[in-house]
This record gives sequence, structure tokens and C-alpha cells, in this order.
Amino acid sequence: MTHVADHELLMDADGELEGQRAFDVRAHLTACAVCRRRQCEILEALGMAAEEHLEQELPPIDGARTMLQARLRPDRRQRTFAVAALAAAACLLVIQFLPERATGLMPRAELTPGAVREVSTEAMCAVGEDTDRREIPHEVAVEVFRKYGIHDPRPRAFEVDYLIPPDLGGAGDVRNLWPQPYNEGTWNARVKDALEDRLRTMVCAGTVPLDVAQKELAEDWIGAYRKYFGSRDPLPVHVAFVKDRPWE
Repeated sequence: MTHVADHELLMDADGELEGQRAFDVRAHLTACAVCRRRQCEILEALGMAAEEHLEQELPPIDGARTMLQARLRPDRRQRTFAVAALAAAACLLVIQFLPERATGLMPRAELTPGAVREVSTEAMCAVGEDTDRREIPHEVAVEVFRKYGIHDPRPRAFEVDYLIPPDLGGAGDVRNLWPQPYNEGTWNARVKDALEDRLRTMVCAGTVPLDVAQKELAEDWIGAYRKYFGSRDPLPVHVAFVKDRPWE
């Protein structure tokens, strides 16, 4: 595994990465504990350096008035160092939760709220799986990538995925699509495809109502996976699960 360079770890923490590279780095951090720890070490080092720098540069303060003026006068470098120190502390607090909510792996509700079509459970289950889900027009896929800030997507790196799949009544609407990493990261497209198969089986067996399955996929598909497979992490058998093809 190729690790992320230090300067990109710092850029990621500062929110300076954009587009596909931001997605790639976030996906790598989700899967790589080494890089997550390294990012925290860098932020911690910046915080320590900030404290030392401030101690060395503080001038002697004579009198209450001078002290008050110094405290009231904002200094850009001090604010920058304070942000670095706070980021380091926050990093240590949230590092254990990063694999669950990595930025870029989850659909954004304001862009992809999900959309369904009118179809009964009986009619949907009678026709078998909807193979049309694999044929997303190129111009629609490009629009989905653009909405998520990815202007030059790497072939086979993503699946332009339905949040609610057609197999479960999902609509072929841009509001129901988002670019999900195909192989990288813990919660990738292969894992979600396995969940979709499980939910369709349960819906057609009458053990889960169709509207419930749709709602759970739209709101928190990772939570739905954990609920229906009874596992906090993806099952090993789903790491190589193949159902839909990646975007090319």
C-alpha cells in the first residue's frame, strides 16, 4: 500500500484538497491506520511548535496597560498556531470514528437525498433484478461527478451508484446517484452492493417492508448494513463482492 505524503496529510486536515484527490486521500485514510496516526502526529507537532514559538516571541510586558493591549490585539500567527493545536487535539478524539464517517465516502444529503419511483413490492419482485441500473448515461455520470467536485475521475475508481437501487424501487434520477469509491476504503461500493442484495431478498420474502428498506438506505446505509448483517465491520466475504461494474 502506498501511503499519503505528509504535505497532503496536512492539506487534508486543513481542507485544502479538492476533487478526486480529496476523495482518494479520504478513502485511503479510512483504510490505513498508519496514515491516520501520521496525520495526528503532524498536527501534534505543529501544536507543540506553536507553543514554543509563542513563548520565544512574547516580548517583556511592563505595566497593566501594555498587558491589556497585548491581549486585546489579535495576531494572525497566534490564531494560526491555535488552530493547529486545536486540530491536533480534535484529531486524537475523532480518529477512532474516522472509518465510519469518512468524508467523500458517504452521499451528501443536499446533493443525493434519494429518489424512488412508484412500484409495488409484488410487481418489483415479480420481474427479478433490474439490469437497467448498470446503464447510466455518460452525460448523467459526468454531471454526478461534477456536483461532487470531481472533474477528471479516474477510470474504475468509482461506481456511479444508486443510493436507492432500482432493484428496490430507486429512480434513475440524478438526485439518487453519487460517486462511490469502488474498491478503496472500508465502506465501498462492493459492500453496499452486498447490502442491496440482502435487502431485496428480505423485501421480497416479506420480512422487511419496501418503504423501510428505501428509507434506511437513503438515511444511513452503513447503519443498515450493520443492522441486517449483525456486524460492525464489513464481512470478509463482501470485500470482493461483485455485482455492478465500476465507472470507466
